[in-house]
Amino acid sequence: MSIKNKLQKLSFRTGVIVLLLCLPFYLLSFLQMFFPVSAATKGVLFVVFYGLAKSCQYGGLTILGVEGYKRLKGYFRRGKRVNLEANGLSNEKTIRYCPDLFANPEILSGIRLVIFDFDGTLGDSQKLITDTMLATIERLGLPMRSREECARTIGLPLRECFSSIIPMSEEQANECAEVYSEIFNVKNVPGAVTAFPGVHETLERLSKQGIFMSIASSRNHSSLTKLVEDLGLSNYTTYLIGADDVVNKKPAAEPVIVTLQHFGVEAHETLVVGDAEFDILMGRNAGTHTCGVIYGNGSRESLEAAKADWIVC
Repeated sequence: MSIKNKLQKLSFRTGVIVLLLCLPFYLLSFLQMFFPVSAATKGVLFVVFYGLAKSCQYGGLTILGVEGYKRLKGYFRRGKRVNLEANGLSNEKTIRYCPDLFANPEILSGIRLVIFDFDGTLGDSQKLITDTMLATIERLGLPMRSREECARTIGLPLRECFSSIIPMSEEQANECAEVYSEIFNVKNVPGAVTAFPGVHETLERLSKQGIFMSIASSRNHSSLTKLVEDLGLSNYTTYLIGADDVVNKKPAAEPVIVTLQHFGVEAHETLVVGDAEFDILMGRNAGTHTCGVIYGNGSRESLEAAKADWIVC
């Protein structure tokens, strides 16, 4: 195994630490000029410190890889934005509102890729999901919850949908997910999930503009694929990410980062669209632009709290 391959197996945190170590060595390569030593010694010190700085820099970048480097850039971007906002120095506009999805052309300014959530954004699946959750809770004899409480969990990984509203062990959460999937497959008959009004027209318009489209969902890949095909969306959304396609699920950045790599698009050229704060946070964690919609399962307040760039209301 080559040194490069060995380095790339190290963790993201290790890559960040090694990369940051280059800073003190770059500083020392400059400060050594003021040391009370001979010119020859200064020359040697410069070569040593500068060489160590470069080694840490390239070593850190190798460990991080393209995905890790983009993730690190996203952290610095968001950190800078938070600091500016905290000091009242931010020049960024506040949340902007739009009556219809993409009715304002500014939303798509500089955008090459739109990553959609599915449930509550493209597909109206709330009744099917909440019916299935309530049936699961009843079958397993768990404390009953309201339909509204169930609806607020849509967008989370399946196990967390239950564990976030009912105290339970990991084993119980896994059992909930298994029973849910069993009941869902029975209830998911043709017509149980429909596309929201205007979805096909919107995707057609984006397609004509040459914009890539994909879906990042918290449901598993096979279920997502079937629903996308049933609703006639597969001609537009050419790349799908399900919860079982990634290790770190929403609101982590991984679904977006994997999609960016697939299309070869940068985060600043990408817009994440979703109805829940988990979608907005996923986009922000990856450094993309974000747009929330309130016709689905989320609320305007939750999207505002997540600091979506745009909110369709």
